[in-house]
Amino acid sequence: MKKVIHKQRPSNIKALVSLVVPFTELGLAVLFHTALHSPISYILSQLLLALFFFQCFILLHECGHKSFFKSKWANQGFGHIMGFLSLIPFTSWIEIHNLHHKWTGFRDKDPTTEGTVNPKFSPFTKALVNISWRLYIPLFTLGYRFGNYWNLEKMNRHLKPKNIRIIRWNMIVLLLLYVGIIILVSKTLFFYVLPAYILSLVLSDLVILSQHSHIDIPIAGNVPVRPIRYSDQVIYTRSIIFPKFFAHYFLFNFNLHEAHHQHPSLPAYYLGSAIIDKSNAPGFIEYLKRYKSLSGMNFVFNTKDKLKTR
Repeated sequence: MKKVIHKQRPSNIKALVSLVVPFTELGLAVLFHTALHSPISYILSQLLLALFFFQCFILLHECGHKSFFKSKWANQGFGHIMGFLSLIPFTSWIEIHNLHHKWTGFRDKDPTTEGTVNPKFSPFTKALVNISWRLYIPLFTLGYRFGNYWNLEKMNRHLKPKNIRIIRWNMIVLLLLYVGIIILVSKTLFFYVLPAYILSLVLSDLVILSQHSHIDIPIAGNVPVRPIRYSDQVIYTRSIIFPKFFAHYFLFNFNLHEAHHQHPSLPAYYLGSAIIDKSNAPGFIEYLKRYKSLSGMNFVFNTKDKLKTR
């Protein structure tokens, strides 16, 4: 890790440079929609807007770690904006995601993976899971976002009452904003924003599921366990490899999940320099070929990864 120790502090300049690409995409998407009226311009605007929405989720993730900007307040303020655009309350994101990093390595202790332990699904639900995975229907990302970050029952089990009260207010404010937007601009929302947003969920499905699915992660059960050190969490996650330029400027190195778990406070714009001792990092196309050949139930809920390479 010697290459990145001196770079660990967040940089406002690097953060602002990182924002050039997503907001350029947003500007071009609006331009294609408003100035160019053709099927091709509509498709281009949807693709750009979908990538922008996916990047909003990644930026939410970075701000949640307080590692994007130097200032705590800048991270919080921008994080709330990205949470609004991602349909995720920023306050619940911080609490649940911090627990994810604390308990990675124990599927039943990590609140984001506890639902994958011996799920009791009906035949219909199993078929829905398999069809969704095969046809790129973003069922998993919807479940991930709403099942973790809007799920007050889960939060009551994992969080302190004081934190839950703050999250409730965050949820109420977001819901009021969403209702107001639907009332005021419903036509634009459903014709222009919704298709792009659904496409962004498809992108999110592919990347997020790559990070911990179909990896042999132990179950603690009733045995008292301690959190696993960050440096030892690498074997419980997976990276997927894209061209470095695309990964850095378009994905903000979100694909380098092993490095992120080993160094969760390291700003994303430095992750490309992190050195990982053991790597489980197939290329994106290789990852798709391998894991799309599995059923959704097998990929998400079976942790025995016989296809994994080291």
